[in-house]
Amino acid sequence: MGLLALSDVLLGALLPIVGVSSPVGSVPAPWAPLVSILLNPGFLVLSSVQVAGVGAFSRSDLDPRVRVLIVGQAGILLLSPTLIASPVWSSLSAYVGTALFVGLFVVALQYIYRTKQLTPSLSRLLVRWSVAGTLSGCGWFVWHLYGTPTILALSVAFQLAVGLVASIPSASARSEARLPWLLHPFWVFEILLFTFLTQFFLGALLDLEIAGPTFLQFIPFLPYSGVSFGAVGTAIYDGLWFGAAILASAWFLIVMGFTMGALVVFKIRETRERPLRYRLGLMIAVYALAAIYIPSLASSTPIVASGTLSSLPLVGWGFGLRSGGPFESTAFAAILFMYVFVGVMTVLFGRKALCAVMCGAALLYQGTTVSEMRGFNQNSRVGKYFLGSQLSTAYLVASSLALISLFATSLLGVLHMLPSVTLANGEVDTSALPLPVELYFGALWFAMFVSVPYVGTYNCATTGFCHWGALSIPFAKVGLFRLKVKDRKVCQACTTFDCAKACPVGLVDMPLYFRTTGEYRSTKCCGVGDCVGACPYGNMYHQDVRFWLRRRLSPSPTPPVANQLPMVATGSAVPRSPEPSAISSTSRL
Repeated sequence: MGLLALSDVLLGALLPIVGVSSPVGSVPAPWAPLVSILLNPGFLVLSSVQVAGVGAFSRSDLDPRVRVLIVGQAGILLLSPTLIASPVWSSLSAYVGTALFVGLFVVALQYIYRTKQLTPSLSRLLVRWSVAGTLSGCGWFVWHLYGTPTILALSVAFQLAVGLVASIPSASARSEARLPWLLHPFWVFEILLFTFLTQFFLGALLDLEIAGPTFLQFIPFLPYSGVSFGAVGTAIYDGLWFGAAILASAWFLIVMGFTMGALVVFKIRETRERPLRYRLGLMIAVYALAAIYIPSLASSTPIVASGTLSSLPLVGWGFGLRSGGPFESTAFAAILFMYVFVGVMTVLFGRKALCAVMCGAALLYQGTTVSEMRGFNQNSRVGKYFLGSQLSTAYLVASSLALISLFATSLLGVLHMLPSVTLANGEVDTSALPLPVELYFGALWFAMFVSVPYVGTYNCATTGFCHWGALSIPFAKVGLFRLKVKDRKVCQACTTFDCAKACPVGLVDMPLYFRTTGEYRSTKCCGVGDCVGACPYGNMYHQDVRFWLRRRLSPSPTPPVANQLPMVATGSAVPRSPEPSAISSTSRL
């Protein structure tokens, strides 16, 4: 492998002699020749052909989907922005490269979900491949922003190395035992981290390509001179704002939506519950509408930008917590409407309306691969403190800190008691007001997402960190939503506890209530519905306002008689709970 890599470098060094050169830019002198070789168009073409060849024709023990990832790296090399010195190619490589990356990460994540068990060598290969994706995304972004080729050249070298290493079989790899990847939380953390970082830089790349460098002018950067808390504090402050600006941008959300949304589509295809399919489809539609279209794209739509619609106030997920002064009447009415709307929806449908449909977290947590990580709720050191329906001390502390800090900052802003800061353009701005919202729902929220192996899935709900989840608790307590079973005797005889194992929130006390009362209501239940589909006896369903209306409108409903479900003694039929007869295996949600 070393000789092969050396031959590539020597061949790349000869290409400038024949008139094929590459831009070097502001690269330190010792590294300029190597960077010039790695970004040389001829070298990129030869490397791409080589990686595609070794990925397609070597190592018969590689899974076909892993071969797709290696061959896909060849496509990434060929889409380097330095391949053709043309603005058109630069834009085309950004768009096509982003689409290719999204497709490859979907293949990688779905492969992990399907495989369940991996050898150590294959696990290391997948991590290296995801690191290569992060380096490529970062290199493309820095190249488009500053014209600096160093990171881009490093990504080319790393991708070539990953492809060559993957093509060489080893004797030890053939004898390695396959191990469940769920037993290796740090490995899962690496996969989630580099997947997220790649999506971040690709979103930033599209922001830069579509809006140009001007998209940075809306970020309240601080200057690096004359600041009281020093350059380190300024760098952290500016870094948080830069990250928040990218994470809230439409193009990052589109990239993440296509990546994680594809996993949701796979889940729709494999689920047997028709109502669950409808909810997952509605969840994707709401994400596209509420997270992407309305906040970022609706204003440019002619029908929205004119007439009455253009005067309607738009309230985002800050819901009034980032305003710098007293509310205008229209804005206050919109904020009040959103609070009332969320409360009413929670009463009628439980937290399912918010956490399983309306919130963007649902798209990230309910796809096949991440949903498979729900076991971390019960075996991680942090996740186990938030198990069950009881509001633990840790939950109360986390939710209290989130609520108090957000509302206190908003109140101080209304009272004009927050300190002002001087921005790089000389303007004075109270940018400290929206910073907690960006910190919680930008940096910290995504940090918790990649920390699923240590905190568990749906950790925004399980820990109480989300202020909307905490505010919905009183409404959920008096609401109509609950989990119910058709026959308690089935639960009393059950020994698998599949419902509790499938819960993405870690409600492990669910079976106890089913056995004793036949129903379960928890303010932490997000209404995802995995427990319903996991029940091997078809004994569970969700009850909300639809079932309440059906009971009220049905003329003298006759209590249904239970079917002979497994694990129930044969003989006379056992009466079930007096629910409407329309409840069936295809309408449990």
